[in-house]
Amino acid sequence: MVGAVSAAGPSVNGLSRAALGWLLSFRLRQDRPHGESGAIPTTLPSDRIKIGAVQWQADPVARADDWSRRVEERFREAREAHCHMLVFPEYLPLSLLGVVMPRGTAAATLTDDTIRSLLRSLAPVTFGHWSRWMAHLSRKYQMVTVAGSGLTLYQGRLLNVALGFDHQGRQILWQPKWHLMADERRWGVEPGPAVNPDVMEPWGLTALVCNDASYYESFRIVERRGALIAAVPIADPDPRYTVGKARRGWFSRGQGVPMVGVAAASPRRVFWGWVTGQDG
Repeated sequence: MVGAVSAAGPSVNGLSRAALGWLLSFRLRQDRPHGESGAIPTTLPSDRIKIGAVQWQADPVARADDWSRRVEERFREAREAHCHMLVFPEYLPLSLLGVVMPRGTAAATLTDDTIRSLLRSLAPVTFGHWSRWMAHLSRKYQMVTVAGSGLTLYQGRLLNVALGFDHQGRQILWQPKWHLMADERRWGVEPGPAVNPDVMEPWGLTALVCNDASYYESFRIVERRGALIAAVPIADPDPRYTVGKARRGWFSRGQGVPMVGVAAASPRRVFWGWVTGQDG
């Protein structure tokens, strides 16, 4: 029997995964970016740049346009602050699951098997919506953007992937997370390939996803690729999170690789758990 969809959102047990995926796709289509940005292309500086980092509240949203409005507000603030680049946090698109998922305590009771099934069905839908909006807003505000990270299926594997866009809205970075947290493994997320990370010229910009920045070899790998700036989207589910742990990989004495690091964090509740972190 198919459950009814109420104003509070559909029951996870009452709707099939396919039906939830269809419903999510339908609702997100109502919030697609439309038309050209109308922005006049600008020339970016090649030496001195100003970078903004977003501290994002990860709570679920009931409407897709609530999410896109909040994202655009961060772009507008960055432009008013004369930033050339903006970094968003890890798991940014997961807030969009609130469009179809039940809110409140019900989601916290989901089993690991249910979470794995839901993420494989729904996360790629939010990934596409997120990437379209980020490309559009990067072009509209003439901003180089490390868009955070999101879950998507790649060759049948569920990966946590960071994306980056240049100021014309073209994708310049695609970087899966290498070092997973224990919770991510329970959710069915798999580590991505650690070879040939993308690096944007002329700034030498690359991305390391959350826990990847806790390992010295991550910086050595991207440094060999020509990286000078590492953007690090984070959303740590570990209740023992500390600033020292989050920034362990930055210490130049340990890694021997001089590099600028920019972290953007996504604290608060993500349906079945809490995440934390601090931008900087």
